[in-house]
Amino acid sequence: MTHGTEMVPEVSAAAGFVCRLLRSRGRLSDAQLHVFRDCLAQALSEHYQHHWFPDRPQKGSGYRCIRINHEMDPLIGRAAGRIGLTSGQLFSLLPRELTLWVDPYEVSYRIGEDGSICVLYEVEPPISSHAPSPYDQTANCKNRFMMSGRTSPPKNYLMMVSS
Repeated sequence: MTHGTEMVPEVSAAAGFVCRLLRSRGRLSDAQLHVFRDCLAQALSEHYQHHWFPDRPQKGSGYRCIRINHEMDPLIGRAAGRIGLTSGQLFSLLPRELTLWVDPYEVSYRIGEDGSICVLYEVEPPISSHAPSPYDQTANCKNRFMMSGRTSPPKNYLMMVSS
């Protein structure tokens, strides 16, 4: 378990990414985007409080995964509600399918079911005496996806977001 300050870079990267998606596709004011980003960062920090394990970054990965796929992720939905966006508006502004993995030392995303996984934030974990087990290396939801034995290559998606 950890103190909330240890997840600040990861949470900031995730909230900033979703905010940039909204900025690039919507007509939201800078003030609305700022409130959204802050609300989402706070919601993520609270949600991950007891599910953040820097010594075992893969533990809890599925819990920390943010997902939009026919249903809006509730954390994104609540933050959007704070700036007056309805669920319908939010679905029109964000990709139809988005997966965002927020793990200690790495934040990555995939747009679409067959999209490439792209890294938003990555830093080397500090050297520790913890020897990773095979479970740590393969059991997070992103790694299971990557090892799922696809028969066709993923479609590449180019995502450009201006700030």
